[in-house]
Amino acid sequence: MSESNRSLPVLPIKNTVLFPNLLMPLSVGRAKSIAAIDAAMSLENKEILVITQRDPFVETPSAVDLFPTATKAVIKRAHRTKEGKYELLVMGLERVSELNFEGLNSEGDDYLRAAFEILPFPAEQTPDTLETEALHREVIELATAVLKHANVEIPSEFTRLIIGQADPLQMAWLLASVLSLDVDREQSLLATQSRLEALRIIHGHLSHELEILEIRGKIASKAQNEMGKEQREYVLRQQLRAIQQELGGKDGESELELLRERLKSATLPEDVRKEADRELTRLDRLSPQAPDYNVGRTWLELILELPWTTSSQSAIDIAGARKILADDHYGLEKVKEHILEHLGVLRLNPAAKSPILCFVGPPG
Repeated sequence: MSESNRSLPVLPIKNTVLFPNLLMPLSVGRAKSIAAIDAAMSLENKEILVITQRDPFVETPSAVDLFPTATKAVIKRAHRTKEGKYELLVMGLERVSELNFEGLNSEGDDYLRAAFEILPFPAEQTPDTLETEALHREVIELATAVLKHANVEIPSEFTRLIIGQADPLQMAWLLASVLSLDVDREQSLLATQSRLEALRIIHGHLSHELEILEIRGKIASKAQNEMGKEQREYVLRQQLRAIQQELGGKDGESELELLRERLKSATLPEDVRKEADRELTRLDRLSPQAPDYNVGRTWLELILELPWTTSSQSAIDIAGARKILADDHYGLEKVKEHILEHLGVLRLNPAAKSPILCFVGPPG
């Protein structure tokens, strides 16, 4: 019987495509698929048609649910599990098309069968030989770069197999079997009419995948560097505190912790809090015996004592102010008059901005 008149059992598969001259392990559990395997195992050559479903969620596929191009395969190994499933190892032989399904509309059929036509491989020589060769080399370089960026432990034999693959079509199929191509693109590779078309499909996927991997690598490297910086700062800070304790800086450390707690609970303007946090971080790196330490600590204490969100509602009392100045300060008549004049202006115009009063030297 010629290949054109033959029919073979059909094994529908999901989410992947079997390519010629490649091995694929399969786990089969659907009743009609198990019956198809039983039928194929009864044949002398153990051949079967492996066809990819368009929709992986369809449990009983019909002709419209299967792609029109399939792979004739041979069952290399079959193991029946205790649960009744099959664990298979199949090898693709050649492409087939013009599928004529039998028994898809009959509920009583045990399994699917289909007659087919062999789909020959594209001719070796094409007018685009130079472009094919150039694209072939570019795909090899891209594949090597993708595998390197993906940090996937690929056996060296596989890399040598890709580089040493003389047939661009077979190389494209080999790469498609290990890369995460979508089913439509894998099916296009299986049904391709030229090696140049196959190389263009795999080249487009590899270029996109390499770009994604490079971006992911940059993000991961940036995150790792930031994490490493924080860890280094933490370790160095702990070491600095240990050194300060050895030098008698325990009291200084407790003072900083108290200031830190007061800063957390204080209600400060945003710009003031930013500067206070910066000064506290600087003090954290200084020894309590350093001259700048006391200056910074005093400044922080002043910041914490200032009434940032508190205002007085009392009216300006010129007579009371004159009495306080007379009782508390001897002489300084011009200074007292200057202060009282300033209070008088504020009383008449409360919205006026308060200038800085200068009591010594020009122009005060």
